[in-house]
Amino acid sequence: MTTERNSRNRAVTGTRPVARNTRPAARNARQAPGTRPAARSTRPAARTVAQSRRPAQSRQSARQGGPRRRDLPPQVRLALLAVVTVLVIFGVVRLIQTAAENSKERFLDNVFVNGVALAGFTRDEGYAAVAQAKEQRINTTYNLTYNGQTYSFKPTDFGVDLDYESEMERAWNLGHVGDSATINQIKQNLKEVPAEFNSEIHYDEDALNAYIDNLADALYVAPVDAQVVVTEEKPVIEVASQSGRELDKDKTRENLEALILTGSGDTQLPVEVVEPTISSDNMEMKVVAKFSTDVSFRGSASRSNVRLALSFFNGYVVYPGDTADFNEIVGPRTEGRGFKKAPEYAGNELKKGVGGGVCQASTTLYNAAIMAGMTIIERHSHNMTVSYVEPSQDAAVEYGVDGKDFVFRNDTEHAIYIYTNVDKENATVTIYGTRPEYHYELKSVVVEEKKSERKRYENDMSGKYVYYITDKPVLKTKGHGSCRSEGWLVSYDWNTKEEVSREQISFDAYVAGMNVYWRGVHDENGNVIDPNQKEEDA
Repeated sequence: MTTERNSRNRAVTGTRPVARNTRPAARNARQAPGTRPAARSTRPAARTVAQSRRPAQSRQSARQGGPRRRDLPPQVRLALLAVVTVLVIFGVVRLIQTAAENSKERFLDNVFVNGVALAGFTRDEGYAAVAQAKEQRINTTYNLTYNGQTYSFKPTDFGVDLDYESEMERAWNLGHVGDSATINQIKQNLKEVPAEFNSEIHYDEDALNAYIDNLADALYVAPVDAQVVVTEEKPVIEVASQSGRELDKDKTRENLEALILTGSGDTQLPVEVVEPTISSDNMEMKVVAKFSTDVSFRGSASRSNVRLALSFFNGYVVYPGDTADFNEIVGPRTEGRGFKKAPEYAGNELKKGVGGGVCQASTTLYNAAIMAGMTIIERHSHNMTVSYVEPSQDAAVEYGVDGKDFVFRNDTEHAIYIYTNVDKENATVTIYGTRPEYHYELKSVVVEEKKSERKRYENDMSGKYVYYITDKPVLKTKGHGSCRSEGWLVSYDWNTKEEVSREQISFDAYVAGMNVYWRGVHDENGNVIDPNQKEEDA
């Protein structure tokens, strides 16, 4: 086998020069002698073995003068390259122009209408998408929940409609209206901040309000105030307080509109805790204030008036933020309401009047309210000083349109419970509750005082005090001197009893009172000299 292959190879190799040499000779036989260069006879020797193996038919075609490939000249190749380059550039430019033209017919990136992303949509596609979203949203059933309870609704229950056309126009104009610089700036801004357009919601307001009211009624739980009874000893908590709940209607409306507009939002109903007015949490029933004034000098009628006036405050509760008005609570001082005639100040005089003594009730309450940390809204001093408290510690009252009044407000966080008592010796106001930050006291500071030089005489017709007209008059009532004073609120630490601060809360000026004397009206024979002589001022 090997000998045969080698013999064949040798035959091929040995015949190549003969074949190559005979080819030019044949061609020369058809041409004039000397027309082809002698060098042509050597060209076939450069052909490869592979070329020598071409089929005989191919070689025959070549010998018969078939087409031969020639290389293009350099100038032609450069021209063709230039043409191709121009065509490529033209195509790229055209593609960019086409993309730009297409982008002008679509919404910009990061543009939303009613929560629908419109980026890349044509105008018609965008309108269709928003219209479809609208139909879905107004016909969707939404479930609102609270504490495991579910309340359903459809926007169509309220006749909801979304006017999206105007917002679509605004969204479309963004990037389609204006010069190129403006549009480029808009595109740049949209990369940072999206443009969101929300339609105005139209609905049947009465229907929506009715739905929200029904929700509110279903969820409402009234708070329960602590019930406190003021006994003779102190207040007692009979019923503990409980918190209530109520629906935040305004927040509910906002949530419903968001659900309808965007299809998403808070479905948890906004229910708020309603605290009771009187809470038993951290409630203390301690005595936070107690103040007494002497009534032993008063007659029964005057003392009765003090007791009656304070009885209107017995068991009275002043809640946080509430105001107590003395004249409003006690009311008119009339005999029909149980008040009696008794001595009272009338200007600079002491005369009898229905309700005389009531000012001692307001004064006692005033000092207790100060101690309990109440805020004093209105308070007046008397024209003259009184015997049952120091100057600047009194609180005069007079019922009527222009009368003096005593008013205070509870600005603490806890209610106060007022207890009153009047016996033959004292009028007392005790206030229970949660003690304030400090223990308060009202201090009197007299800055100027003068004795009264005013005198008035009264006839002693009975002769009990002064019998003869020649006897020296006997003092019946000593008039208070004139006085100027200040009222200071002093704060003490509950534990150490040390003074923490003091603040002046009033400045008062009192005129001098009248010194009243008994004088005799009988002569040495026991006859009344002038039984009709009038009492005189000196």
